[in-house]
Amino acid sequence: MAPARDGDVDSSSDHGSTLPFVHISEDAVTDTKPVAHAYRPDIDGLRTLAVVPVVVFHAYPDLLPGGFIGVDVFFVISGFLISGILFKECQKGAFTYAGFYQRRVRRIFPTLILVLAATFWLGYLYLMAPKLKAMAATMLAGTLFGANLQVLTLEHSYFDLDVKTNPLLHLWSLGVEEQFYIFWPFLASVVMKLSYKKAVALQAVVLVASFVTNVSFLGYHGNDKMSFYMPLSRFWQMAIGGLLAYWSHHGGQLTSTAYANAVSVVGLLLVVVGFVVIDETRAFPGFWALLPTVGATMLIAAGPAAVFNRYGLGNRVAVYIGKISYCLYLWHWPLLVFAIERYPDASSRPFYMQPWAMAFLSLVLSVVTFEDVEGRLRRRKSKLVTPILILGMVALAVLAGCAYKNPVSFSSIELDVAMGPGTPAAGNGGASGAAVNSVTTVAMV
Repeated sequence: MAPARDGDVDSSSDHGSTLPFVHISEDAVTDTKPVAHAYRPDIDGLRTLAVVPVVVFHAYPDLLPGGFIGVDVFFVISGFLISGILFKECQKGAFTYAGFYQRRVRRIFPTLILVLAATFWLGYLYLMAPKLKAMAATMLAGTLFGANLQVLTLEHSYFDLDVKTNPLLHLWSLGVEEQFYIFWPFLASVVMKLSYKKAVALQAVVLVASFVTNVSFLGYHGNDKMSFYMPLSRFWQMAIGGLLAYWSHHGGQLTSTAYANAVSVVGLLLVVVGFVVIDETRAFPGFWALLPTVGATMLIAAGPAAVFNRYGLGNRVAVYIGKISYCLYLWHWPLLVFAIERYPDASSRPFYMQPWAMAFLSLVLSVVTFEDVEGRLRRRKSKLVTPILILGMVALAVLAGCAYKNPVSFSSIELDVAMGPGTPAAGNGGASGAAVNSVTTVAMV
């Protein structure tokens, strides 16, 4: 992923902005030449600012009540990075849907397949049929990148206890993103054929329409589920990242260092304030989602040279955690849920099953997954990688479908009960024996 590089410009150019600290290159008017792109470590650091609060919120909700809005920051980042690639390819005439989705498969599938397989195995060991069926339904939808739509059909909202016990609840955000990228590549190809002003206007229409949808469905049928999970009510957050990418693609940048620093600091404050003042009682997303969304947009717009971006977001630790953020996001939630499932009473929960221990374990698994799974696949150029990954996802979809149809047959606990007392457990020494040591179980998986 290659966001735009800020270059040296003459802010007094006749074609530039009338503001001394904002520049739009002549290419924004003529659409003749794309701007060079370069890797921005501060954006990986911004991923850290997104994922760490999510993990903290899930592990200790009272410690950071608004941590869940880190997902909103992810949406902006995704829209900016993917749109930058699309605009660049469309301008070169190199864009193909096959190539785009092949890259998405290679990027998204490896870790997702691993986490889904591990979660299903843990579900087999620890879940009774009703919860296993609920998990299987979300898993099936997740393999089709429709988990947000499946969760939307449930009676309860994201913050209700019945929904929180679903080990794959967090797949809803992947569904929203991939649904956005069904139509956005087409829009990007149209945008690159328009004049700068018309292209900006078209993207702004999509953005505003989605935001209005988000606000309109707040409180629908007595809850905010429609606004929270419905793709149309979330697209604006990726679209604003796309609009920023378009501006950057045509040479847009903040030419004043002082102004860039100010934009970065204000953006950071908006995100941090969101973490503090937003909680489960707010009508969210709604207008409250402007805090993380606008904040993340400002942090990206500030550029890599802004002081906080360079030294805060751009430090090595933040950058590395950002690189593994996708793995960390996928691993942490199932581990936290199964730890609670195994030991519902927090007072009797052993130290190695405490939330902090599960968060640490998810970090370790994320590093291993990133280095040994994603890393190896990135280096493989074989054309067989993509079809193999697709077949793996199809196999998991079939498995989830079978478990949903007959959950009793996929629950070790249910099978043990059916076999009667005194009978050896199905494959692992009984339900109680199966759950003696979760750390060992996860390591085996």
